[in-house]
Amino acid sequence: MARQWEAEQTIEPALALQLIQKQFPELGATKIKLLGTGWDNSAFLVDESLIFRFPRREIALPLLETEWCILPKLAPLIPLPIPVPRWKGSPALGFPWPFIGYRMLPGVTACYANLSEKERAQLAEPLGRFLATLHAMPLSIMDGCPITEDNKERIDGSALTKKIIANFQELSGLGLLKNEKQLLAVLCHSQNFRAPVSSHLVQGDFYVRHILVDDKRHLAGVIDWGDVHIGDPAIDLAIAHSFLPIEAHSQFRKAYGDISPETWTLAKLRALYGSSLLCLFGNHSGDKTLVREGARALNVMQDSLKEY
Repeated sequence: MARQWEAEQTIEPALALQLIQKQFPELGATKIKLLGTGWDNSAFLVDESLIFRFPRREIALPLLETEWCILPKLAPLIPLPIPVPRWKGSPALGFPWPFIGYRMLPGVTACYANLSEKERAQLAEPLGRFLATLHAMPLSIMDGCPITEDNKERIDGSALTKKIIANFQELSGLGLLKNEKQLLAVLCHSQNFRAPVSSHLVQGDFYVRHILVDDKRHLAGVIDWGDVHIGDPAIDLAIAHSFLPIEAHSQFRKAYGDISPETWTLAKLRALYGSSLLCLFGNHSGDKTLVREGARALNVMQDSLKEY
C-alpha cells in the first residue's frame, strides 16, 4: 500500500551540494549533510549555517512557492523567529524541481529535545501568544501568494473521525497501541465539533517537529511553513492537545483568547489524527523519536477521559 509520505523523487547529498554550488557560487558551499526527511521535502544542512530543502513529492512544489511568497512578509510581524527563504534554485543536473534555501535558525526541534512535562507546560503561554498573533493577521497578507486548494477537508470533524479509527486499527495491528479502547472512548466523547471554516491565517502543520527550542528549553522558533493558508484556527490549536500536558491547557487558552467548546473539540480531533499518523510515519521511517512523541500525545489525550 502506497503511503501518503512516500517519495516521488529523491536526491543524494552530493548532487544537492553540486546544485547549490553551481547556482549559488557566492555561498562558497563545501559541506553538506542530510538534516531530515519529511513527507514533502528533504532538508540538508550546508556548512553548518544554511538549510536547503528539496521536494520529495510534486505536491510540495506549490508549498515551497507559498513559503517563498509569505514568509518574508510574515517574519517582521510575529513574535518568534521563522525561516525566511533567500535562495531559490532551478531544476538542473537531472533534478526536476525547484528548491529553496534559508539561513539556519538556532535551536533544536522539540521532538529531539525530549522535553519533560514541566518544560512543555512552560511553553503553554508563549505558544498561545504566538498563535493569537498569527491568527489575528489580516488575510490580505496572503494577497499575491498561491493558495492551491481548499483545506477544509483537513479539519473536517467527520472525515477526521474516520481516519482516526483507521489509524488506531493499524497501530493496534502493529502492536503500537495498547490503549485503543480508551482512545476510542475519547473519540466518542469528542463529537461536539463544528463545521470547518476558512477564517484565519494558519500555520497549517503546527506540531512538535516544527517547534524549535533553545538550550534553556525556551521557545525559539517555528519552521516548515509550506502548509500556511487561510483556514480554520483549530488546525493550529491542536498543538495544545498534542504537545502540552492537560494541566497547561488553561494557561494556553488564557494566552490565546476565546476558544469555543466546538473549536476546542475540533482541535482535539486534529490532534488525535496527527498524533496517530505521527506514530505510523515514525514506525515506517524507523524514527523512534517520532513514535515516542506520537504515543506520548495519545496517552495524554487518553487522560482527558477524566474530564468527562
